[in-house]
Parts: sequence; C-alpha cells; structure tokens
Amino acid sequence: METMKKRAKVLIVCSLLFCFYSEGYSQDYYGGGGSWRKKPNNDQQSKDKDNAATDPSGYISINLGFATPEGSFGEMLGSQYGNYADPGGLVFDFSLGVPINHSNFGVALMFGSYDNTYDVTSFASNNQVYSLPTQTGQTDYSESSIMGGLYVTYPIGRLSIDGRLMGGILLCTLPEQSVGYNDQANNSWYLDTQPVNQNAFAVDAGIGARFLIAELGRRKLCLMANIDYLYSNVSYNTQQYVYETYASGVNAGTTVQYVPSPTVSGHLPIQLMNITFGIGYQL
Repeated sequence: METMKKRAKVLIVCSLLFCFYSEGYSQDYYGGGGSWRKKPNNDQQSKDKDNAATDPSGYISINLGFATPEGSFGEMLGSQYGNYADPGGLVFDFSLGVPINHSNFGVALMFGSYDNTYDVTSFASNNQVYSLPTQTGQTDYSESSIMGGLYVTYPIGRLSIDGRLMGGILLCTLPEQSVGYNDQANNSWYLDTQPVNQNAFAVDAGIGARFLIAELGRRKLCLMANIDYLYSNVSYNTQQYVYETYASGVNAGTTVQYVPSPTVSGHLPIQLMNITFGIGYQL
C-alpha cells in the first residue's frame, strides 16, 4: 500500500511537470512548418505594424474637384480674345506615384481634365456690346493634361504628406466668342471669333495629403486631398468673321459678311488653382 501511494505521488508530480513543460514549450512554437521560435507578443506586433505604416509609400488615385482661374486668365477685363474664365470649373484627374527603391522620392504621373465656362456676358458689358442669346459652338475653356515628374513623400503614421513637380503637355480648346452691337442708325454688327484647338507646354506644382483608412489584404485604401497650381502660356491663331446688317438705305435688310483682319492671334496664360479630393490605394 505504501509503495502504491509513493508511485501515485511520483505520477502526480511527473504529470504536473509535464504540463508546465508543455505549456512553456507551446509558447515558444510559432509559425508552423517545423519552425520553432518565440511568438511575439501583441505589443511587438503593434510596433511592427506602426513601423510599416511609417514607411514611404506610393499611390494610385482618382480625384474630383474645382478649378479656379488665376491671374489674367480669370480677369473680367479687356477686349482681347481670351480671359473671362469663370471660377468654379470642374477638375478630374488620375494620379500615380511610384517610389524609387522604397525611398521618400519617386516618379509622379497625372492625367487631368479641366473645364471653365466663358463669361461672354461680362465681356459684352465691359466692351459696350451685347452677347448673343443663342451662342453656338464651343462655349467654355476645356483642357486636358498629360504630366510627369517627381514627387517626395513624408509619412507620419497613417498620414503621408506629398509634394510634386511635373511638366507635360496641355491640350486646349478655347471658346468661340459671339458678340454684336448697333450704331445710332440701328445698323447691327455680329462678330464671331472662331474657337481654337491648341497644344502647349505646361507645369504643375502641388502638395497633397493621404490618410490610410483601411487595409484590404495587401491593398491599403486611403483618402486624398490635393492643391495644385497649373500654368501654361498658350498661343492662339484664329479667324474672326463680321456680319453687318443694314437697317435703312439701299441695302436695308441685307447682311454682308466680311473678314476684318487675316487672323486674330496672341498668347493666353492659362493659370489654374485646382483643389481636389479623392480615394486611392497606397503602393
């Protein structure tokens, strides 16, 4: 009987020692596949995740916003063809930033579209003429850009601050200008300046912020806000036609068409301050 009690005590002690050993050994096993190492605690995992969040990253995004004309482009003054671009135009752009060798610097690309209406009524008021009520043809400034350059990014946790400088081509469509006036004898003139399609070199300087909101597997969803300044000096060369209608005399009721000059030409500085918001993936 005494021997059985001793054996029972030894069995109980061995069982306890085995349980303690198994528990300690299971904590050291992590990762599967025959790999034995200490499992990191939650604090270590959080630190690793925070460090990954502060690594420089690239982006791919779609943005929408507003284009505000700056400088002479948005002035409601003068009598030359150009200017009189209304604020509140729409902007759409597709942006891409690819980091170079996981650094804070990378290559930036942007494909943009911009649109601002042409305020022919203000032009008519400032030049003592009247704008035609049924203006036809191109009635707004419409541009598309293809830009490339460099960007720099500075991550702060989930937030990344980006700066970029790009150059490229601006594809421009300038509006048709249709105005008229009457003289004291009630003869009327209708002046029609034809729209212009022209390409020009453009530069874009911008700053933006990205905020990581979710991780979908290997993809990281982010919200973006950008401010960009776009500049291009566009040359134009177009034709103006004049239609003169006589109110009295031998030619009363008839309309004569003529060309007052060979061409209407000049330079138009297009300056836009673009504020956009979008959604994208961090690379």
